[in-house]
Amino acid sequence: MDARVEATRARLRTAVFELASAKDIADVSVAELARAADIDRSTFYSHASSPTELLSGFLGDELDPLREAVESTLDEVPDTLAAVGAQLNGRLIDHLERNTALYSQHDGRPNTALHLTLGAYTSGALEQVLEHLHAQGASGPASVDERRYLASFIGYGVVGAVATWLAEPEPRDRSRLERALGLVYSAWLVPAAESTPLRSRSGHSIEGETP
Repeated sequence: MDARVEATRARLRTAVFELASAKDIADVSVAELARAADIDRSTFYSHASSPTELLSGFLGDELDPLREAVESTLDEVPDTLAAVGAQLNGRLIDHLERNTALYSQHDGRPNTALHLTLGAYTSGALEQVLEHLHAQGASGPASVDERRYLASFIGYGVVGAVATWLAEPEPRDRSRLERALGLVYSAWLVPAAESTPLRSRSGHSIEGETP
């Protein structure tokens, strides 16, 4: 990437993170963001179509390694499905703690970044998990569409749990959110996993576990 483009992106990242920490990104205008980044509007539009898209892109840069880690974690972590979930949830909560101001509510309204960006990430990650379980022979949603719907249903439920946790006064109890998200990777979600041994591509056994 051209050095000038990199410098502009760095300014945009700083500006959008600062503005989105102070108010919901949906309330940030292109003109306001361009001024904060010391660029003109045409330069802004060469990077994104809106402040929301810009913030989602930068947050996506942080979430991509977590997304890529889903399959490798399913393959590499021995023991139970719950143990896999603990690894994935730990990475997600680390991300939330680094970016608390970006995901917290402003004026008591739902946070745009939380519901759009994090919702898409959690739904996508859960769809990967469900696809993996299906490939390993676990009973559950039989079709791709059914797994996609279930992943979205649970993924946006995760967002709701995160929003509840972020609304608590600091210092927040991390273990409270860990316990809630741990339910996602249990026999409560995939009943057959409790009695059906699953194996990753690397040969490790992955079995469901009741909470």
